[in-house]
Amino acid sequence: MNNSIQHRSTRIRTFVYCVLGFHAVVALIAPFLPLMPTDKQDSGAMLQGFSSAHWLGTDALGRDVLSRTLHGGRPSLAIAILATALSAVIGIALGSLAALAGGWVDEALSRLIDFLLALPTLILLLLIASFFGHDPFILIVTLGFMYAAPIARVARASTQVLLARDFVRVARLQGGRGVNILLGEVLPNVWRVVFTEIAMQFTWIILAFSSLSFLGLGASPPTPEWGLMIAEARSYMTINPTAVIAPIVMLASLVLAVQALVDRE
Repeated sequence: MNNSIQHRSTRIRTFVYCVLGFHAVVALIAPFLPLMPTDKQDSGAMLQGFSSAHWLGTDALGRDVLSRTLHGGRPSLAIAILATALSAVIGIALGSLAALAGGWVDEALSRLIDFLLALPTLILLLLIASFFGHDPFILIVTLGFMYAAPIARVARASTQVLLARDFVRVARLQGGRGVNILLGEVLPNVWRVVFTEIAMQFTWIILAFSSLSFLGLGASPPTPEWGLMIAEARSYMTINPTAVIAPIVMLASLVLAVQALVDRE
């Protein structure tokens, strides 16, 4: 029984790794694949179904759906990776410093974390995107700050546990100062603990960026991006449903694969 469960778990993990590997490879090599240009319009093949020239058909402007779908993960992954890295740095720094400093510093940073957690994330993202437009730098910074709070909360709790461990006490007895203990003893161990939370925030950031693109405030046309593709094709999905289904499948498979990987760590 145990062997059967373990074998099934191994197969699921392998499948998850394959899905993640597929997305990573496609994002890297999509520009070098023998695909049609993502912005090439064919007025004679608008909303065409499956064909030898267009394996997944075309959209309302005659652009190849397969090419745009395979390229569509590049902007989402780029934004999500950079924003997640920023949120991880901010979250771990805030949480670790709060736990290490204690006293009024811990209280102030904890209230800041609670404040960020209480903010209506999507509404604020919509307001900021509406004000600053489609600037990728602004989106990365905004997403990084907005999704740092959950990481900070986990990092603070983990740091408090680590500070009570024997190896940290030994480091203090040997004359280690706060910064040295934080960099040498706490952060390497906190990183391992908060990895799960960081991965979860990565999926939320991808969904947030795709949602902004769907609403016209993320990626700008004619950029191939999954959320934007869904928005552009939703009015014609009865004619060529693959124009909507393809980006949905890619987005959902990436998010679910990351979440499945996290659940099994």
